[in-house]
Amino acid sequence: MIALLSFPLAVAPGCGKQVTPEVRQAPERPLGELRLAMRKQKWTEAWHYSDAVLEAHADDADAIASVAKVAQHLEKSDEVADLLVRACSVESFSNDGRVRQAMIALVAAGRLYDAIGLLEATIQAIPSRHATRRWLYDLYVNSGNRTEATPHGRILVRQRQFDTKLLLSLGIAPSAKDDLGSTLEIVRRNPDDKRPLLRQANKLLKSGQTDEAIKILGEIIDQHPEFEPAQLQLGLAFAESGNIDAYQQWLMEQDASSLDARAQYWIAKATAAFANGKPKDALQFFWNAGQRDPDLVKPWASILELTSELQIESPERLSAIANRLESLEQVRVSMERFDQMGSISRQLATDIALELEKLGRLWEAEAWASLATTLPRDDTVEVDEVRTQIVSRLTEQTPWQVTEGYPELQPELPSEFE
Repeated sequence: MIALLSFPLAVAPGCGKQVTPEVRQAPERPLGELRLAMRKQKWTEAWHYSDAVLEAHADDADAIASVAKVAQHLEKSDEVADLLVRACSVESFSNDGRVRQAMIALVAAGRLYDAIGLLEATIQAIPSRHATRRWLYDLYVNSGNRTEATPHGRILVRQRQFDTKLLLSLGIAPSAKDDLGSTLEIVRRNPDDKRPLLRQANKLLKSGQTDEAIKILGEIIDQHPEFEPAQLQLGLAFAESGNIDAYQQWLMEQDASSLDARAQYWIAKATAAFANGKPKDALQFFWNAGQRDPDLVKPWASILELTSELQIESPERLSAIANRLESLEQVRVSMERFDQMGSISRQLATDIALELEKLGRLWEAEAWASLATTLPRDDTVEVDEVRTQIVSRLTEQTPWQVTEGYPELQPELPSEFE
């Protein structure tokens, strides 16, 4: 994102003060006049033709892009971005380079979520645009919005459009040392949209600075009350801070049906239920959270604690949950070590693939095994056998998370837990 903020478009900004010339009010050939002025580097004169060009050539993406170049030389950043987006739309997002240029212009203007909207529209129009989907994934991750990023990352893995960075970011959350410089700069450039501060709020919550996080989330929601990621984080922050009155007020203002699929919503409900002395309700809610996102540690760890407190006996299911927790922890530790060691260990990559296979995340497991085959040779690691073993279980119909054969992965709370 730091690179995008530098706004590296093909034309350099103009310099020197321009003298406003006398121009015709209704030129017969506005595009020709504009381009002639551009060749002479008379940018202010060229800009006088912009409205006429846009009216006469409303369906010509190249003409619109020419006006955008003039706007750039005059340092009209918002106009540049809007014009490039308009050009992309006119040509149905078919020009990959233009889409990238428009994305850069939007981010450079501090309009991160407009850039995200552009990329969403592009892949909706052309789903096979792998590079565009990757830009979208990275923007979501950099904005702290992993919930929206993850489906795009998984599609890239299934389509074999992955690299080490993508696989690591899918598997482990950002470090507590995460640098917020780029998102803070985006908000400085465009203070009318504080949604990028979600990343800062996430970091504050992880470090235990709940009050500061709640303040930032409140600022985001004041501007964008329908921004679901901030609403979910706010509800969770209220519940985890023990401010149950604030949580209940927040809950009354939400459309529960729209949040049902989100694990954070159920974790917040479970946390509040436990604080209110309702462990059985908390158990139900944590179970719901685990089904929505089986990769989270919190729901499974809490289920084990609650079943112990409630003296619930279910050896097979509790053993399966304990095994999932162990594998999730092992994946995290191995990925962090792999990253810290320079991402070159064939042994660690193969170990990660095996743990992911245990978890039923076969597409991800195959990707790690495939990555391992490209790393420095280690004759003690049987990576080819591991990959063959995983591939034998994969078909086009295999879901991202296999549930068959996993007692902990069933929609309804087990009867022995009730």
